[in-house]
Amino acid sequence: MRRGAGRFPRLNRAAACNRCAMADLTTIAEHVAVNQSAFREANERIEQKAAQFAEVDLLPFICECARRDCTEITRLSLEEYEMIRSDGRRFFVVPGHETCEVSGEVVATVVDRRPMFSILEKVGEAGHVARELDPRRDG
Repeated sequence: MRRGAGRFPRLNRAAACNRCAMADLTTIAEHVAVNQSAFREANERIEQKAAQFAEVDLLPFICECARRDCTEITRLSLEEYEMIRSDGRRFFVVPGHETCEVSGEVVATVVDRRPMFSILEKVGEAGHVARELDPRRDG
């Protein structure tokens, strides 16, 4: 079996938010992707609620950085949020939270910097895990 194939279907959306799932993970990239996916799922719930308030231009979203204790908020339009979410490997972070390397392992690259946020794309194993944990993923 090729590396990573079939390893992550056992991690459903609930497991992504559950710190106990971290015990099953073996690489730094997996830890980072699971942590960031939990923030992404919270933002999905924010977006669902925000759809009720179409007249609001910028909505508050939680920074999706790799820091477990981060509670920073940034504002994005629904169009910006959807553009980022169109790729399961992409996350947004507040400026200054662009962590691309963890414990010597490259886990992301910066693909865009804007005044209110930066867009990171997970690479390698972290990209694979992020895509597997994407709540919008088909199947």
